Amino acid sequence: MSNLRSLLVLDDNELFRLASESGAKRKKVYWAPVVFDAGCRTSPCCRHCKWESFKNNTASFGKRRSLDEVLRSAEEMLQAGATHLLAASGWMGYEIPDSFCEYMRAIKTRFDAEVYGLFGAISGTALTALQDAGMDGYQCGLESPDERIYRSFRPGGDSLSDRRKTLQCVKTAGLKIWSGFLLGFGLSDEGFLEGLEFLKGLSLDWIGIQPFVPFPHTRMQAEDPTNPYRWARAMAIARLYADEGCNIVATENAGAYANFLPLTGANGFFIFPSQQR
Repeated sequence: MSNLRSLLVLDDNELFRLASESGAKRKKVYWAPVVFDAGCRTSPCCRHCKWESFKNNTASFGKRRSLDEVLRSAEEMLQAGATHLLAASGWMGYEIPDSFCEYMRAIKTRFDAEVYGLFGAISGTALTALQDAGMDGYQCGLESPDERIYRSFRPGGDSLSDRRKTLQCVKTAGLKIWSGFLLGFGLSDEGFLEGLEFLKGLSLDWIGIQPFVPFPHTRMQAEDPTNPYRWARAMAIARLYADEGCNIVATENAGAYANFLPLTGANGFFIFPSQQR
């Protein structure tokens, strides 16, 4: 971890310069979510979940999408400039609905785009079924590499251990892997370093260090957001520590975070057309 610790104390100017130069050499990729089902079996629900906020504002957001709705959303996202799609749902349990494979197969048949799944911790059987349907990779965030912090905002549903096991299954299956964790809720520098070490051991294709952003109508709406400067340093460190073939994705690119985005070395960015909600 010595090299990683040296990055942690590197001067701002040098850290951001090195990360920016590294990111500039990489192809830019634009991700957009395609929601399969915004329902969720996590109980109690996550205390920070922005989807709960969306459901409060738009009652229909929480329903399962039809195949036509999914394909229409995918088309809209690609027309808006997305190059890669993230098929997402709330946590449905360790076995996914059969419809998810149907939706995945239909997207891959109709559109020329990489598609990653985002369904939380799931079984190896479920991963195999999605892979057979054409899924290119899987996104399973750690949420937090610290078990105590993890359960402080995610008191129900799949565990941190479940998510680590899922990532190992994704690697074994030969799928592309995307993971990361939230920066916030008191995560220490030591916890941050341990999280990065675990992720590097998976030889990821994508890493995302996500800042906490509070949303209204959630139980953590009064919490302070992650400092954008600290987030930018964390992203830059991840860029320089990750394997050469790994990409860095910025999940937030608006507001104060946009000001720091060029310093992070990110080459993956999210777009959120209004139709998604």
